[in-house]
Amino acid sequence: MKHLFWAAAFLFVSVAAFAQKVEFEANAPAVVAVGEAFRIEFSLNAKPEEFVPPTFDGFDVVAGPTLSEGTSVSIVNGNVTKTSSFTYTYVIQASSVGKASISAASVRVDGKSYGTQPLTIEVIADEASVRPGAGGGEKQAGEARSAKLGADDLLVRVAVNRNNVFKGQPIRATFKIYTRVQLGGLDNVKYPAFNGFWVQDLDVQGYGWQRETLNGKVYDAKIIREVLLYPQQAGQLHIEQFSLNAVAQIVMQTSPRGQSLFDDFFGGGQTVQEVRKNLSTAPVAITVKDFPAGAPASFNGAVGQFQMSGGIDKKTMSANASDNFTLKISGSGNLPLIQAPTVEMPTSFEQYNKKTTESLAHNANGITGYRQFEYPFIPRAEGSYTINPVEFSYFDPDAAKYVTLNTSSFNIEVRPDSTGGGGVSGIVSGINKEDLKILDKDIRFIRIGDPCLTRRGNLLFGSTAYFAALALILLVFAGGYLYLKKRLSEMQNTVLVRNRKANKVALQRLRAAFQHMNAGSEKAFYEEMLKALWGYMSDKLNIPVANLTKDNIREELLKRNVSAELTGQFIDTITHCEYAQYSPSSSGRMSELYGSAAGILSKLESVIKK
Repeated sequence: MKHLFWAAAFLFVSVAAFAQKVEFEANAPAVVAVGEAFRIEFSLNAKPEEFVPPTFDGFDVVAGPTLSEGTSVSIVNGNVTKTSSFTYTYVIQASSVGKASISAASVRVDGKSYGTQPLTIEVIADEASVRPGAGGGEKQAGEARSAKLGADDLLVRVAVNRNNVFKGQPIRATFKIYTRVQLGGLDNVKYPAFNGFWVQDLDVQGYGWQRETLNGKVYDAKIIREVLLYPQQAGQLHIEQFSLNAVAQIVMQTSPRGQSLFDDFFGGGQTVQEVRKNLSTAPVAITVKDFPAGAPASFNGAVGQFQMSGGIDKKTMSANASDNFTLKISGSGNLPLIQAPTVEMPTSFEQYNKKTTESLAHNANGITGYRQFEYPFIPRAEGSYTINPVEFSYFDPDAAKYVTLNTSSFNIEVRPDSTGGGGVSGIVSGINKEDLKILDKDIRFIRIGDPCLTRRGNLLFGSTAYFAALALILLVFAGGYLYLKKRLSEMQNTVLVRNRKANKVALQRLRAAFQHMNAGSEKAFYEEMLKALWGYMSDKLNIPVANLTKDNIREELLKRNVSAELTGQFIDTITHCEYAQYSPSSSGRMSELYGSAAGILSKLESVIKK
């Protein structure tokens, strides 16, 4: 019975370890064009018993459902985690303009029913966006074979949330790329200098690709940089031109006529041609208004909405003891540029350098948080003192007016020095604090006459050890100088640096691909695999990615004494990854392709020399 009990407990723990919360989601583009074929995916993290598809009113089902599945198990510190993914994929087309709804799909898992949320998709009349193999007909297929990039297939834009501001008022500038083709990469990105602005970058890591409409056409759009701009001068300022080079991957039809639409959509009979294009934006004009007249004397350029509080640590203290007067300014605005307000202390208070601490958060609406200023001081005479109210003024751009804040006054009672130092400490009693200017008994009498100094021990200066240490220091300095000079020369050699870092960069991308593989994200996996393989060859061969082809890779590898067999394996791996991007049925080969790529890169690294 004891053994049976422990066996049952083990089985229970094992089942509990594998248990997970069931999640069932539907994913589809938010904006599509009439006649454009697109995918809608229903993802489930548990094995389904029954799948009930939604109704596709207003859409034509081109293909599907296609079921793909994956499973991963990880054991960390004895904890077993099992992750399963099942995805039902449909290829559908919109038949009319307007907003169409896709009802909820349902699935049954372990006897329980789960459903997705209904989806609403906006359908626009963008005929030019119908791509080859997506229901566009012979005209689009012919255009695809020509590998031409349309004038508006790739665009960049700079958007600002306001063009008319006061000096110091934040402007959110968003740099966004719009594409109607597959992107192979971006390089030579040149952002504006932002002359006349103080710049604060915002985090854009959480932004992904989104479907948007621009000039009546559907684009995949992504924010590549977002900044807060604080104008520092009045007048007409400009956000200068923004430019970059984009590498577009154009899909060309090579299959004969009569091939099915399903085969075209999943990559059958298609090749990819890379086309480079320079993109730029026009300067954006910003009108900056100066502050109104009549600024308070305590105004030092603070713009926004703020609050101020102040206080002292102790209201009663002993002479020669230290204390802090603290001011805290919080709110939203140009907090990093705020200067510490002036605090007037009694004349008998010895003041020290102030300390500044801050806690700031940057978001799309501006900078929020606080700045805190601590003013250390030491009272040198007993008595009753008052720290006058501190004044701070700022400009509120929303109300277009100045606002002045004041603290209350602070009373401090200073008692005699508790150490009883008397004249040594310089404490003076019975004198008005306003009359106390100089303390003439805080310096002891200087000794005069023969000090009777004698030497003890040997001096290091001028000794043999001194010159030996000096020579050693010079040798170390000379060696360090030569080493740094050599390292600087190597770092300036960009070809050598890229060659040495090629394997490291490729391994980082392979690790990212491995994570996508474990998560069951096929598209992201193959994108990272292709970036790793193409990027490795670009760095090793010193050939830009846009100029790399399978033929010149083969030619360059053979020049470097790489065997034809290993070269062929590398080319085949790239071909399989490119094919798998458009063929969900190839998803089962992710582990095989990952292992093959890792082994090939390891062999190439040992063969290719500088």
